[in-house]
Amino acid sequence: MIWMKNLLSSYARIPFVRNILTMQCGRMISIGCSFVSSIIYARVLGLSGYGLYAVVMAFAGTAGLITNLGQQATALTFFAEAHGAKDRATMAVVLKYYVLLSIGTIALLGLLAYIAPHISLLIYGDVTVGQLAVLVFLSSMMEPVFAFTAIALQVVRRITLLTVLENTKIVLQLLLAVLFLLLGYGVRGVLLSSLGASAVFCIIGVLLYPVLARQHSLPSLSDALRANNPTKLWRYIKDGFWIAIDKNIGNLYPTVFLFAMSTVATESVVGLVRLAVKLAGLPASFVLASVSRLSSSVIPEIAGRGKQVLRRHVTRLALHAGALHLGATIGAAAIVPLCIPLIYGEHFGIAMYPFWVVVALNLLLALHAIVTPILRVYSKIAIAAVLNVIATLLGMGVFVLLARHYSPTIALYGSMTLYHIVIALVIVPAWRSLYSSATSA
Repeated sequence: MIWMKNLLSSYARIPFVRNILTMQCGRMISIGCSFVSSIIYARVLGLSGYGLYAVVMAFAGTAGLITNLGQQATALTFFAEAHGAKDRATMAVVLKYYVLLSIGTIALLGLLAYIAPHISLLIYGDVTVGQLAVLVFLSSMMEPVFAFTAIALQVVRRITLLTVLENTKIVLQLLLAVLFLLLGYGVRGVLLSSLGASAVFCIIGVLLYPVLARQHSLPSLSDALRANNPTKLWRYIKDGFWIAIDKNIGNLYPTVFLFAMSTVATESVVGLVRLAVKLAGLPASFVLASVSRLSSSVIPEIAGRGKQVLRRHVTRLALHAGALHLGATIGAAAIVPLCIPLIYGEHFGIAMYPFWVVVALNLLLALHAIVTPILRVYSKIAIAAVLNVIATLLGMGVFVLLARHYSPTIALYGSMTLYHIVIALVIVPAWRSLYSSATSA
C-alpha cells in the first residue's frame, strides 16, 4: 500500500487538487443531507409517494426548460474575468445583464406556475402533478438573488462563508421537510420545504450583497442600473443565449428521460429509476461539482495570463479531475448496491441495476467540468449547445423506438447511452480551439 500512499501524497501537493479537497470538506454536509433526505422521503412517502415526487420533479424540470436564460453561468464567467482585471465598470455591466435576465426568468416561471395544472391535465389526465409543480416554480422564483450573492462570494474567494451559507440552506430545507412530513403533508410538504428555504435565503442575499460590495469594491445595484455599455451587454446576451441552451438541455439530463419514462411506466418504476439516478450522481456530486465550480472561475482568470499557460493548466486539470472521478465512481459502484436494500428497504433493492448503468455512463461527465469553461471563455459555447440538442433529440428518439419493443428500463438505458456518447464529442472542437489558440499566442 506504499504506492497508494505515495500517489495520494503527490496528488495532495497539487494546488488544484488541494483546493478541490478543501471544498469537499464543505460538500460532505450537503452530500450527507442529500443522502439522508432520499432515505427519509423513500421511507415516509413509500414507493408510490416517492414515485409521485419523482414524476412532479421530472415534469417541473422539463417544463422549466424555458426559464433558464443562462445568466448565472454567464455572469460567473465574465464577473470573474472582470474582477481579475479589476474592471469595476465591466462588473457593473455584468450585474446589469444578470438583473435584466433574472427578471425575465421570474416572469417565465410565473407564467409556468399559472398554466402547469392545465398542462398536467393534458398529459396525465389529472391536475395533481401540475398543482404540486407550482410549488417548484415558486421556489425557483426566489433563487436569483442569492444565486448572484453566491457568485460574488466565489469570485472574491470567500469560499468558507459561501460553503457555510449553502450548507445552512440545505440543512434548513431538510429540517423543514422533516417537519412537514411529520405533520402529514406528504409530497406537498417536501416541496414546501424548498420554497421556505429559498425565501429565507433570498432575504439573506438581499442583505449580504451590499456588504460584499463595500468590502471588495464590487458594483452596487444602482451602479449596475446606471451602467451603459451596449457592446458588452450584447456580448453577454449573445453568449448567454448559447449558454442557456447548453445549460437547459444539459440540465434536462436525466429529467427529460424520467419524464418520457413517466408516460409509459408506473410511478413506482419511475421512483426506482429516480433513486438509482440520484445515487449514481454521488461520485459526480462529490468530485465533479467542486471541479466544475472551481474551473468556472479559475479558467477565465488563467486565460488572462496567456493562451500557452491556459493550455498547460487545462491538461493538468483534466487529468486530475478524471483520476479523482474514476476513483470515486469505482468506490460507489462497489458499495452503493449493497446499501440500497439495507437503507431504503428490500422493495427498493432492484434500483441497483439502473444504478450500475448510470454510474458507468456518468464517467464521461468529467470531460465537461473542464471543457465547458474553455468554450465559454472563447465564446464558443454554441458548439456544446448544439451537441446537447442533438444528443437529447437522438436520445429521446431512441427511447420512443425502443419502448415499442422492449421494457421502459431497457429503452432508458439505450437512450441514455447514446446521449452520453454524443455529448462526449465536445472534447474534439474544444481541444482544437485550445490548441490552435495556444500555438497562435
